[in-house]
Amino acid sequence: MYKFAIIFFLTICSANVFSQEHAPDETTTLMRGDIIGSLHFNTRGWGISGSYGIQKNYKYKHTFGFTFSNIRHEKEQKIYPDVIINSKGYYYGKLNSLVALRLTAGGKITMFRSKRENGIEITARWEVGPSLGLLKPVYLKIDKQNAITVDERYDPTLHNSGNISSRSSWFKGFGESSLLGGVYARAGFDFNFSPVREVISGGEFGVYADYFFTDGINILYNNADNNYFTGLYLQFNFGRRLY
Repeated sequence: MYKFAIIFFLTICSANVFSQEHAPDETTTLMRGDIIGSLHFNTRGWGISGSYGIQKNYKYKHTFGFTFSNIRHEKEQKIYPDVIINSKGYYYGKLNSLVALRLTAGGKITMFRSKRENGIEITARWEVGPSLGLLKPVYLKIDKQNAITVDERYDPTLHNSGNISSRSSWFKGFGESSLLGGVYARAGFDFNFSPVREVISGGEFGVYADYFFTDGINILYNNADNNYFTGLYLQFNFGRRLY
């Protein structure tokens, strides 16, 4: 997976050599950029993203944006207690929740421009930038012997499927969170299906990587700590081109 991500990223970046090419017969007005909002899904979570593009020439744009999403452990499994009605469920063994805000700068290169209505425009893109992670301890609702339920920080030596009834509010334990600095990169292909030139409506897929400057992040009990996360992403884009 890591080798594939590196090769994919370098392939996208190398396309930048074509960004100085001008359209030999472009007759329509050159847009000055675009603004895009996205619903972002990846193999470790989901979130939102946005970007602002500045048109440099017929094929190439500079981009600036952000991505905000959670980062899950690949072995997480949600459990719903059979004897408890309307339980929110919980991730057994999950010690910490991790979310990340990434600020990015990069580029977009038009590989195939639609020449007619209902055509598809295909763009290659890459982004890099700093990543700010928030690591928050997991709290669960624990059943006590006196028939009351309390919110407690998950402790695998004390809590088990016999006394866990549900997960607590995500914000429980927020004051115990830690901030993590890191870097982020992604590369992918964007498909715009909109028949209207000024409108952006389509999807994007590719690979991404997060690296945090820490010795290790423990998300799931009895699993190795990790400070880098890679995966695949898919997002749905909606936006407008700007004159």
